[in-house]
Amino acid sequence: MRTVTLALAFILSLSLLGKTTLSSRERKKQFDQKIGLVFDVKETLSLPEESERNTLSTVRSEVEDAYRIGEKIRMEKTLSIAEGELAFASRKLCIDLEEKSQDIYEKAQGSFLLVESEEKASGKKMEWDTREKIQRYLIMAKSEKDHAKEFYISGNYHMSLHTYKRSIMYSLLSFLSHGKEIPEGYQTAANVWAEPVWQYNHKTKRQSIREN
Repeated sequence: MRTVTLALAFILSLSLLGKTTLSSRERKKQFDQKIGLVFDVKETLSLPEESERNTLSTVRSEVEDAYRIGEKIRMEKTLSIAEGELAFASRKLCIDLEEKSQDIYEKAQGSFLLVESEEKASGKKMEWDTREKIQRYLIMAKSEKDHAKEFYISGNYHMSLHTYKRSIMYSLLSFLSHGKEIPEGYQTAANVWAEPVWQYNHKTKRQSIREN
């Protein structure tokens, strides 16, 4: 029994050693992904950077400098501080995105209801596949918005931001589907997040029609 216990302890120590060896590199990779998303959201939605703490631009530069120098202790210390700053900024940004995703979702719903009212008044029917597409985008926008809230509550701010972003994208895709004007403040998001998806879906649909 003692031999088995020692063997298990030895295997566990090797596993932990491997994780420790890769920790700085993997942490840096995760940090880059997370801060990249934060900058994407802030820049696309024109959200200001926090001024009362270290700016994220400064934090990112400090991490890059430490990584370039290559001193392990300095890198780990810099990453620990940077991860704390990023978590603080991400948590606050989730609150902003919750409001944004709700705002654009309500606007998208209202726009679709207006289109339906205009349709009834004019007697001109919307194409069935267009209606189905808009309704599907609205359902997906709400579903992602609800999931983002769950991620936020659980403390997974990165996934919360990512999912709020997807919710906003789906709401914007509903606008593109019926050709209505994108609301003020969301044009850049429509161009950067929604338009590429819209163009890809149209290209795929045209290819499918030609093949059939």
